[in-house]
Amino acid sequence: MYLVLRLRPGLMLGDRSGPINVAFEEQLESSSSMQGAYQRWLEQADDATRAGFECASRWCQQNPPRSQRDTDITMPQFLGIQEKGVSAWSFDPPYEANQGVLVSSRTEIQFLADSAGMAPEEGGACSIQSNLPLPKQNEVYYWEAKMFNKPSTTNVAVGLSTKPYPSFRAPGLCKHSVGYFSVDGSKCYNHPFHMQSFGPAYVHGDVIGVGYRPRTGSVFFTRNGMRISEAFIGLYNYNLFPTISADGPAEVHVNFGQAGFVFIEANVKRWGLAPMVGTLAPPPAYGQDKDSILIESAQCPSSSSQIQSDSGTGELVRVPSYDASVLDRATPGPPAAQGICMATLRPTPVPPPPYSVSVGSSVAPAQEPCGPPGEPSLAPLRSAIHALHGWISAWQRPRRDTSAGTPEVPSTELVGVLVD
Repeated sequence: MYLVLRLRPGLMLGDRSGPINVAFEEQLESSSSMQGAYQRWLEQADDATRAGFECASRWCQQNPPRSQRDTDITMPQFLGIQEKGVSAWSFDPPYEANQGVLVSSRTEIQFLADSAGMAPEEGGACSIQSNLPLPKQNEVYYWEAKMFNKPSTTNVAVGLSTKPYPSFRAPGLCKHSVGYFSVDGSKCYNHPFHMQSFGPAYVHGDVIGVGYRPRTGSVFFTRNGMRISEAFIGLYNYNLFPTISADGPAEVHVNFGQAGFVFIEANVKRWGLAPMVGTLAPPPAYGQDKDSILIESAQCPSSSSQIQSDSGTGELVRVPSYDASVLDRATPGPPAAQGICMATLRPTPVPPPPYSVSVGSSVAPAQEPCGPPGEPSLAPLRSAIHALHGWISAWQRPRRDTSAGTPEVPSTELVGVLVD
């Protein structure tokens, strides 16, 4: 019986030598054991470290992590990934609030010395997150960070975190985040008092890889193409963003899959965040004018001919101009299918409606047969003249000459006639 009791502690699920179940540990944060570890760490920490921890705690209370729904990849972002491929991922720091980091070529990060947040009392680091989270469709997603320029005194942390995340805190030191640190090779999650030894330290020139399995929420790390081990499990309740921090000058180049990985297994199984090339076609090579319709049409002799593409073969064919074609006007019907020409438009043979005579006219105009198609009819004109004569004969008024004393003489005065 005594032997069995001695073996049971070695079989506990909370053994720190294996991966840490972050989801389970988060449920125990309100327990007495967690509060005791928190108090012991505060007693051992110096004043600057304690001030930075309290500053980060206040920031996290004022800016809680967004829900999984609020940080999911939206439809415009998904279309951007399909169009650009892995180039849709980048680091876009808010330069107004985070002036200690510069980004070039989307994924080349440079941390400046003595930046805001790097002092221990200010948080202890300067961090930056990617613009998009890790997808969750495939089995594994993987990315790498190369220490392009790292002094030995700078502590770099590579990991994952939720959004938003304080820009003055390393990943792994605030809730819902994990990190792998360079100085001593330790790993940490959620709080600084969870720091523990994990793997080898990494220096200038090393490449650190981060792998994520969405189904189990497990995170593993690699160093220079060699897999270390599983570090964490249970990270599936939030969307995680690649996060990198430094407490001093450093330059880190990130590879989301736009180039080959140092970890061979990730290349074979295609664990990149997205395909290297999206559906967006690349621009034509500089100085190349082959198969260009605009350039070939501009270089052809000056004529009114047009360049079109054959729908069957795809080759360029020359269509004769419309003006060059000779139309036979004597031939009935439209000409060849070259377009619309005024010569092909003929008047319809339907006669116009009969002209209605005015009420004052006593004689109706005679109806004349319509002429051949294409010639104007004289019946409406004659009807208008006949109506005009009747109107003139009916409109008379007397005029009186008072100067000579002559009797009234009826006279006709035509003021004006408007025929429409």
